[in-house]
Amino acid sequence: MKVSPIVQSTILALIIDACSNVIAQRLKAWNDHKPFVFDHILFIQFAVMTCISAPINFHWQAWLEKTWPQYKTITRKRDDDNLDAEEKEVFLKEGAGRRDAEHEVKVRDWPNVWMRWFTDCITIGAIFNTLMFLILMGTMKGKGLTEVMTDVQTKTWKIIWDGYKMWPIANFASSYVPVERRIVFFSCCGLLWNIYLTFVAIRL
Repeated sequence: MKVSPIVQSTILALIIDACSNVIAQRLKAWNDHKPFVFDHILFIQFAVMTCISAPINFHWQAWLEKTWPQYKTITRKRDDDNLDAEEKEVFLKEGAGRRDAEHEVKVRDWPNVWMRWFTDCITIGAIFNTLMFLILMGTMKGKGLTEVMTDVQTKTWKIIWDGYKMWPIANFASSYVPVERRIVFFSCCGLLWNIYLTFVAIRL
């Protein structure tokens, strides 16, 4: 049975995020000089958060790609001195001149790449994912609306600022990753980031 790209991405993101959560828990025990005790509740909370956030981010990345495609198609003249015998025959049959043969090629649309990078990493994407993390984790920890809003007000910009230390580079590199694999790519890049988020979640 063929699995849809969104399900594949969610499952792979869940596996990667689960690994980062276990690593973070072990690091926390080591840092506190305490025996490691697996916190299954925190693990489940992270798993639920990934199952909710991964499909949302999948559609978000698809929207970014649709709004600002990273490639555009242009037409270039082709020098038939560089064509093989079969290609020359095709172009001659079509009546193309010696140096007037044209073909379409895909090139990277850099204005779109930078616009998508700015929207996803610097502005809307960074804010949205941080708010989603704080609200979901706070809610699963049984916090009331007032407590959740306090976390949002006091922790949002610190998390975003810390994220700027790694995500701009990862986000730019994602331009070279197919859109259907982008969530998995972000999860791989976010292995260390999710360790950081686990420590944040422990303190919530």
